[in-house]
Amino acid sequence: MPIVHFSRRSRRAPTHVPDQDIDQRPPRNSWPLLSREKGYTYFGRDRRDRGKVYLRCMSCHAIMTVHAHVLRTAQPECTSCYLSDLATEASAAGLELIRPCPTDSHRAIYRAPCGHEVSRQRGRIQQIASGRAALRCEICLEKRYAEEARAQGWTLLGKASNGRLGYRQYRHDCGHQQDISVGNMLSGRFSCNSCSPNWSAEPSFVYLDLFELPDGRGEYLKVGMSRRPLSRLRHQFALTDGIRAKVLEKVGLKTGATALREEKRMHKVMRTEHPEWVVCATELDWIGVSSEIYRIDALPRIRALLADLRVRTTP
Repeated sequence: MPIVHFSRRSRRAPTHVPDQDIDQRPPRNSWPLLSREKGYTYFGRDRRDRGKVYLRCMSCHAIMTVHAHVLRTAQPECTSCYLSDLATEASAAGLELIRPCPTDSHRAIYRAPCGHEVSRQRGRIQQIASGRAALRCEICLEKRYAEEARAQGWTLLGKASNGRLGYRQYRHDCGHQQDISVGNMLSGRFSCNSCSPNWSAEPSFVYLDLFELPDGRGEYLKVGMSRRPLSRLRHQFALTDGIRAKVLEKVGLKTGATALREEKRMHKVMRTEHPEWVVCATELDWIGVSSEIYRIDALPRIRALLADLRVRTTP
């Protein structure tokens, strides 16, 4: 009773076929010759469905069944060899092949290093194996999102209510439910629409950032305002690779409105008194902003302005 493989597109698992269901008498047609030309030896014919034939793969010696017209007009694909290739590619990608996907012939089910099962197309597994892509387990990803939410005082509920990609639905400690982007949840650049005050009423900072470009391309400064200067530095400037950045100084103010007003005053002073230190937008191909960047020569003057701001606003 041989184990017989079926076309992978049928998504049927290999099964035992009784010997009496296979007619192994030599046929009078050209099927044996066609089989050898396409990498198989003729094994027999289905007694119940005369339109099906059984072939043995010359590479792996597994038996599979195909329609006779497929043998005549196309190149049959050995399902056993296909599964063996999937298992080899999975191993190279650090995964374990479990089974073909029962609903999609282009996918398979794999066990990830974390122990969870993931469904991926073969092309994606090949990209992971070659280092062109990374595996992302959906279960572990949602767990990470939940941990990031707890760190901000929120509880992850699930997918966004409006179905937007990159968003999730969360519940605040106050009980309010809200859709928030996962990026903003990580950086903390959001507020509860129910209990949080408007940004203009929340405490904020005027900050000074330093950027060191690689290969001796120079150092630059940025003055701005933000509730979370470090988060803005890490997540919102879209810096190119190799740039070292840090927050040099920050002055805390009672409200965002005050911080914005003081920031604008400082920029006005710099543009009026020292236009030679203002970097034009054409030089800013390394950061995702087009203004408010100054040359390193402006450092003493900016520090003096921040010191004056600290004196004026400290009770």
